[in-house]
Amino acid sequence: MTRQKKQRFIPFIVAFATILVTGCGSTSLAPSDGPIVLSEEERTFNILHNWDKVGMKNHLNAGTNVGPLAWFSVESLIQYVRSTDEVYYILAENIEHHANSTSTVTLRANATWHDGTDYVADDMIGYYIVNQGQVTNYMTSLEKVDDKTVLIHWKPQMEPNERVKTLLLAVDRAGAVQYDEFKTFVDEANRILTSSPQAPAGYTGWAPFGRIASQTNINDYMANYTAFKNYNPEWFVGTGPFKLSRKTETEMLLVKNEDYWATDSIKFDFIRATNSMNDLNQKYNMLSSGAIDYQDGLAPEATMNQILLNNPNMAHYKMFDPGSIGVVFNLAKKMQVNGVAQPIWTDKAREAFQYIFDREEVKNAGNPYAITSWKPLMTMAPSEAQKYMSPDKYAEIETFSHNEQTAANLLVEAGWNKVDGWWYNGGTKVKLNVHYDGSHPGMSGVAVAVQAALTSFGVEAILKKGADFNSWFGTASSDAWAHELSVCWTDLNMSFSFPTGSFIYAYKDITAKVLHLPKYTGDDPETTVIETNEFDLDLEKADGSGTFRVIDVLDGMYYLNDEELTEVVNDLVLGVSKKNFGVQFYQNVTGSFINIGKLGGVPLQDYLATSRNITYVPNFEDDPDNFYAVARLNFHFAYAVPFISGDLY
Repeated sequence: MTRQKKQRFIPFIVAFATILVTGCGSTSLAPSDGPIVLSEEERTFNILHNWDKVGMKNHLNAGTNVGPLAWFSVESLIQYVRSTDEVYYILAENIEHHANSTSTVTLRANATWHDGTDYVADDMIGYYIVNQGQVTNYMTSLEKVDDKTVLIHWKPQMEPNERVKTLLLAVDRAGAVQYDEFKTFVDEANRILTSSPQAPAGYTGWAPFGRIASQTNINDYMANYTAFKNYNPEWFVGTGPFKLSRKTETEMLLVKNEDYWATDSIKFDFIRATNSMNDLNQKYNMLSSGAIDYQDGLAPEATMNQILLNNPNMAHYKMFDPGSIGVVFNLAKKMQVNGVAQPIWTDKAREAFQYIFDREEVKNAGNPYAITSWKPLMTMAPSEAQKYMSPDKYAEIETFSHNEQTAANLLVEAGWNKVDGWWYNGGTKVKLNVHYDGSHPGMSGVAVAVQAALTSFGVEAILKKGADFNSWFGTASSDAWAHELSVCWTDLNMSFSFPTGSFIYAYKDITAKVLHLPKYTGDDPETTVIETNEFDLDLEKADGSGTFRVIDVLDGMYYLNDEELTEVVNDLVLGVSKKNFGVQFYQNVTGSFINIGKLGGVPLQDYLATSRNITYVPNFEDDPDNFYAVARLNFHFAYAVPFISGDLY
């Protein structure tokens, strides 16, 4: 294989960026302790983001937070837009699925790395060999046809349907591993993989590329992967439309990649990011003053109106969001009941709390544009549950109400009693710490409303504010430090619109850890090595025929037919809803602040003529064009797609 070096624009980029950044002919950028100064503000897209102030490494898979580089520098074969599943071919020019359990990936002829070399088949294959993510469990091998063509061989017994294949390939950032840069780690991962025995015929358990690793090989793979993560290249490894020019603890400058295949579609020469402050008021002030051109999410209604009044160039769009916000119970938390430590959240107590809150009021405190829910935690937002469940089984999910007398009766059944206006359990006054992510305006509003509702009902509630998501989750998932209640996403799909996205968030990523569900241990002789440390939860089947283990159905959904998929979703959602593990307050509607004075191409121009606070939320059934266009305004959903496609200019 011969790599072609494409350097014709690189010296020009460096010199041009230096002049713009420093304002003079100096050959160095601004001092590391000074602000980044740009002379071409109209060609600079200003945003807030987060990255690790110390220790950030120069590749995505290092496990460090790389901030806006994840949006604008590291790419996938295909980019899907979260919440709509609209697909854009990026590193791949085409993917063709065949009837013989194979797919041909044709890589874009002019896709290149930021060091100027071509993105080739060895890079794509190297990414999957070293990372061995979810999609590799459905593959038997990746075959290099030539430098720009890869043939994927799928396991016949686990072959996903064509739509799911495409979306699975869109999840992974295959532009994160350049083979030449990471050759040592890719080759070692491949050695370990090929030394592992083939899985038995028809095997449907975990076996990346059809191999079952021994414990020795698992240990070797993890040691190699740790070394891979710790490796720090001299350049930030990426292929995207913007590349890293300069980073400090507080600011990051990305410069346009003039060698990018779609560079003519991209208006901005620079992206300047400020390491996002956790103080919401500071964010709102930056929107008001025009210091930033974009911010995802919402603000309280009065604050939003004030921002738009202060900044005549700012508009706010609302968009569908496949997630629900509510409270989640920490099932492991105990209190002294008659001198004995007992779980707080018994079945009756969790049921009682479904009735305490006026969910419409709580919703209005968190997000007046959202849709109130009277359901319990379902591990799936109502819109997705209705989409993937059968109508009769969705109708069986309990719909609660605001009924404090019913709540009180249930708490009495649970052994609680009320003395002088306050609830006690076995002689101990009930005090609940309500933990939330203070950087999220909706959750901040909900937390205050939850405290007010509980206090009014007679339960002492103390607010515990996390500085940001990572701070909140680190505490909420800790065995030692977690609190009794968390205001958070009760249900969320962070992946493409297929049921697995919600269940992965619930049982593998976040919710189960906040619930502190018990885990399988090696002490059970029936537990396999792979199952050890997975969450141990049995649920009732929707048809009443018995129970099932959640772990047994999570990983097989991609290759089910429609009828089988509906049955599994019915079981999972209806089954967990009966546990009352949390309280849904509302299905979220999110949004984006956009500087329409700087960005052209924004949708809903007729609405903008009336108000820059656009409350209309387009849906797919009635307004598909705007449904897609508005979702693309959210860079958390679409990454660099709005610039690559030329939507925004």
